[in-house]
Amino acid sequence: MHLTEQELRALTEEVDHIHHEGIRHFHEEVSELHLEAARARRRSFAVAGGVIGAAAIAGPMMLSGIASARALALDDQTIAGYAQSVELAAVAVYTMAAPLLSPATLPVAKLFMSHHQQHADAFGSVAGSHKATGPNAKLVAAVTPTLQGLKDEKGALEFAFILEGQAAYTYAAALTLLQDPKYAAATATILPIEAQHQVVLGLALGKSVTDVFPTNAFESAALGDGTDPKAGLDPAKFA
Repeated sequence: MHLTEQELRALTEEVDHIHHEGIRHFHEEVSELHLEAARARRRSFAVAGGVIGAAAIAGPMMLSGIASARALALDDQTIAGYAQSVELAAVAVYTMAAPLLSPATLPVAKLFMSHHQQHADAFGSVAGSHKATGPNAKLVAAVTPTLQGLKDEKGALEFAFILEGQAAYTYAAALTLLQDPKYAAATATILPIEAQHQVVLGLALGKSVTDVFPTNAFESAALGDGTDPKAGLDPAKFA
């Protein structure tokens, strides 16, 4: 490991602070969504004597710019449910990689895993009927052979480094697709946390600045099939 335990602990504590601030802002945006949903139900009841149980759900739009060249109709709740399934897959991945980690890095992995679980819970709270029932099965199946082939801590950290970047890129792409500003604002609070996870892991691995920020100043909004470390996880592939 290219950081002292003290340096790694300090960086991790900073990410944890960013995480808690991000989750707080996420829930602030979510509370507005739930409030709007309640108002919509009351208005519907007053006008028609019934309830229309939907809030901030935009009409379907076409997902473009994906490596698979497929078009996929998505609304905001579908995207939230997909994000939740990816976060739960990250929890599963960290769990599988944990036995390879040392006493210095295992607490970091456990903390990042807890962040992913909280992100999953947050996305699930706005996914409506598209709420995930568990980790993204296709994503877990795709990465399991690689995970099973890992032999040491360096390999596990390298794998987590790539996955965190792909999660950030996935949310960058989502920001180009979400139609309700509050969904976008909530998602924007999660993206930098995933990016900070990747930075900490990259520094622990001794990566250069170029390697830690492979797409330069901005996160990539490209999506792919999981084989490109500079592209997010395409819903068309992992739906």
